Amino acid sequence: MPFRTRKIIETSFKIIVSCAALVALAACGGGGGSATDSGTTPGSGATVIASQVIDSAGGTVAVTDASSPIIGTQVVIPAGALSNPTKITISQVSGATGLPADVLVAELGPAGEVFAVPVSVTLRYSPQYLASNGISDPTTLKIVSIGSGTANETLRTVARDTIQDTVTAQTSHFGRFGVAGYTLATLFGDYAFNFSMLDARFGPSVQIDLNVPGTPYSSLVNVPFPEYAFRVEQGTVTFDGAGNYSWTAIRNVAGTTTPVSGNGQYTVTADGTVALDFGVVGTVLAGGSTFVLASTAGVPVIEMGMGVKKGGTFNNASFNGSYAVALYYSDATVGPPGTINLNVTKTPYNNTFAVPFPGYALSSELRTMTFDGAGNYTWSGTRNTSGNSSPASGSGTYVLATDGTLTLDTGLAGNVLAGASAFILATPGGKVEMGVGLRKGGTFSNASLGGRYAVAYHYSDATAGPANTININIPNTPYINSLDVPFPLYAFNSEVRSIVFDGAGNYSWSGTRNKGGVSSATSGSGYYSVAADGALSLDSRLSGHVLEGGSTFILAPTSGQSVQIGMGVLR
Repeated sequence: MPFRTRKIIETSFKIIVSCAALVALAACGGGGGSATDSGTTPGSGATVIASQVIDSAGGTVAVTDASSPIIGTQVVIPAGALSNPTKITISQVSGATGLPADVLVAELGPAGEVFAVPVSVTLRYSPQYLASNGISDPTTLKIVSIGSGTANETLRTVARDTIQDTVTAQTSHFGRFGVAGYTLATLFGDYAFNFSMLDARFGPSVQIDLNVPGTPYSSLVNVPFPEYAFRVEQGTVTFDGAGNYSWTAIRNVAGTTTPVSGNGQYTVTADGTVALDFGVVGTVLAGGSTFVLASTAGVPVIEMGMGVKKGGTFNNASFNGSYAVALYYSDATVGPPGTINLNVTKTPYNNTFAVPFPGYALSSELRTMTFDGAGNYTWSGTRNTSGNSSPASGSGTYVLATDGTLTLDTGLAGNVLAGASAFILATPGGKVEMGVGLRKGGTFSNASLGGRYAVAYHYSDATAGPANTININIPNTPYINSLDVPFPLYAFNSEVRSIVFDGAGNYSWSGTRNKGGVSSATSGSGYYSVAADGALSLDSRLSGHVLEGGSTFILAPTSGQSVQIGMGVLR
């Protein structure tokens, strides 16, 4: 072999070896130690198209192959997110379930990897998905995490590129992800729901019994609580994904239980607004896991409802840890009734009295409930009974059935979202009560709430209007009569707001309020704070909690005259 030829071969060999070494170094992300490979094998229907080993210094893994349908998909892992070198993979998924057709789905591995700090995920959406679902505004799209054994999780958007057809969000875990918008198919399948309603149209009015034997006469006359108008429902609603629904439920009217059912039509607009044909509106998360509804039309039915998608397999061990829980209820046994001071010195007698608002019977609570995974729980929190704030605590037992049905020993029952991140509650009998719980955990700041949310409220506020009055006319004695007591509808409200949080402690809002059957547009602004543990405060008046990831929050006033429950979902 000529010397020159041999030299060229030797030089080429050295170059190949050097390149191989550089490639190996690049695959390690610049860090030392052996890479963690466990769990990097993609799931069924997934093909790895990009991978790289990333260590504690962080790094980026991206799909750059122009022929790939998910080109532009990438993961940016900040420093400190990983403690050990880990092989990060991006796989294209075909035949994925859990999202509508034409959604481009990517699997980020290792599946189930949890990061110490959130990572940024950028996913591509296809023009075909927009066209086939009639979505004209790509800015309404959200990244959705498709859970295995958990409900779809909707992530907050932190950036979007309508030129490259990508959306960016942050997540603390890996799995399968896709970009989805809002269509009728966003609501599909069985949902557990609860509704709190105020409806004074049906049932006998509350009456005051008067018995004045003679004059002079002085007495405190009790004004009974109008419990006939307070009711809750819990049941299952099934959406067909095409605009139709059917439902069955148990209705609790002042402790009396009756089965109810029905069907109707629903709509979902491009911005996530949901409307049911009987007059309630709200919003659904883009992943379809949760919805909120409230009455905003000018009708004398004040109501609010929440729903969580049914699915998954459960037992008591599925419920383990602490949850923030908001409750709203009426209970006429918790205090003495309101009274009218009747002082008849002589007849004929005629006087007009303000009817006391039955605030003693209305309460909201914000609790922390801790479930031990074995059927026991403890709780502590703050109770607001018509402006009177007090600490409250207790303990009890629970049962979580295999289908997610949750029963507490207090009479509350409901359903748990797959993955146990949220649950809803209501009373099928006895005290009229509803509630919602969110799992506590994660690290938060004001930036944890950023973007637009829809919030449904149900509340009572006796200071929001003049009290009802009643006229007592006694022509002579002895006098016996029963007087109808007007229902204090003026003090009850339901509302749906669109709230925009700026991520820095400020918010603005607009919405529609149903106040005692009168509908009106409302708006305002204020400030908020999110503590490191997820505790939420709005203007120092409302307290609540944020779910990790920022897709959902709950609210309840623990002081002040307004007795209220609220739930917000990302839109």
